[in-house]
Amino acid sequence: MASIRDDAIHLAELDRRVVKAVIEWKPDELAKAIGAYVALKKNLKERLLAQPVVSVDDGGAAEILRKISSGEGLPCDGFIERLEAHADAEGNFGSLDPEDIENLGDALFYSWYSHHDYIAGLNELGSLVLRVSVPETLTRLVDEAKKCYAFEQYNATYGLCRILLEASVRDICFKKQLLPEGADNIVYIEKYKWSELRDKVSFGELRERLKPLYGELSSLIHARKTINREEARQVFAETVQLIQDLYSDHGL
Repeated sequence: MASIRDDAIHLAELDRRVVKAVIEWKPDELAKAIGAYVALKKNLKERLLAQPVVSVDDGGAAEILRKISSGEGLPCDGFIERLEAHADAEGNFGSLDPEDIENLGDALFYSWYSHHDYIAGLNELGSLVLRVSVPETLTRLVDEAKKCYAFEQYNATYGLCRILLEASVRDICFKKQLLPEGADNIVYIEKYKWSELRDKVSFGELRERLKPLYGELSSLIHARKTINREEARQVFAETVQLIQDLYSDHGL
């Protein structure tokens, strides 16, 4: 099996082939490209389900995986959706059908829990896609947040998003050496307030996004609200996007 990086790059090539075949109207080439694109995109979505954090060293591949993970899709997705609508096709392009969920369930979870609900829940949340490796702690936190959501533990997902922001900011501080020389242990970094660490890694528009998001996430910690499914899904997506933007802003 090709690496997830290589498959993401290949998916972008297939996307361009579909668009080109439409513009030049080559039905045979279009049919082949669409078939290959749909199969590869579904394969990538399934692999992302089992990878809460994905590290790839290619910016283009990372962007493709982010679009797949977030549900944004690529240019040819719109064309394929219109084809499905015209043909009165059932289901949404790129979604997991019952057979996919059945096959994935045994591999990803235990029989005592409804793997239909579990896989469907995981499929609603994207993965964290970065160009650099991250501490195992951060990977486990993302994994835990996604599993809590799949378990319908929405308050837990929401609360973990705040911890994800904190862990990501600390990792960036270490990677970019934003703390005084010798500040290479957790005891030292804990001496800094959140606002101090935040201001070391974020500027301008990113800082203006980070401040209210962290404040909103803190409202749960202080028992000022409870969270429903949609709120948990939205805040996880916002948290992942902001973390990706922070790493990218630092060239990571």
